[in-house]
Amino acid sequence: MTPVTRSGIVLGCAALAAGVLTAVPVQADPPPDPVSGLVGQVLGHGQKDGGRHQRTTNERGHTGARDGVLRRGCHDYPYRYVVAVRSNDWTLETFLDDRTGDTVASGAFAADSDPKKARRTFRFCRYSTYAGKFKIRAKLTWYNDAGEHVAWFEPTYFRLRRP
Repeated sequence: MTPVTRSGIVLGCAALAAGVLTAVPVQADPPPDPVSGLVGQVLGHGQKDGGRHQRTTNERGHTGARDGVLRRGCHDYPYRYVVAVRSNDWTLETFLDDRTGDTVASGAFAADSDPKKARRTFRFCRYSTYAGKFKIRAKLTWYNDAGEHVAWFEPTYFRLRRP
C-alpha cells in the first residue's frame, strides 16, 4: 500500500466519521424512547421518525381469518378487519403473504366507502399458490388535527391445506 493510498483511506474514514457524528436530526422533538436516533437506527430499534408515528400494534385494529381448504381453481377466501381509530379519515391496506413470503392478494379500504369493521375476501388461485401458513399484514393510515399517522397491525396467520 502506498503512502498516498493509505492517507486517502484515512482521510475518507475521517470524513465519513465527521459526517455521521455531525448529522443534524430532521425532527427537533425529543425521541419517545431512550434507544432512538443514530444508535437506535444502527441497532434496529425505532423508525426514521423516531418511532412516534409508526408502530406495530393491535391497539389501532386487527385482522383475522379461519383455517380452511385451498380449493382447485380461483376462489375468494374470507377474512375480517377492525379499524379502531377515532378519526373518520382513514385508509387500510391489507396484504396476504403465502408461506414463501410472496404477496398473493391485497385489499384497500377507506372511511368514505367502507365500515370500520367488516368481512372481506382475498381472491387468488390454487395453481399459483402454495398450501400452508398464510400471513395477513395490514397498514392503517389515518389523519387528524395532528397530521398523518401510520400503524402496522400485528400480522395474523391462518392455514389453508390441500383437499
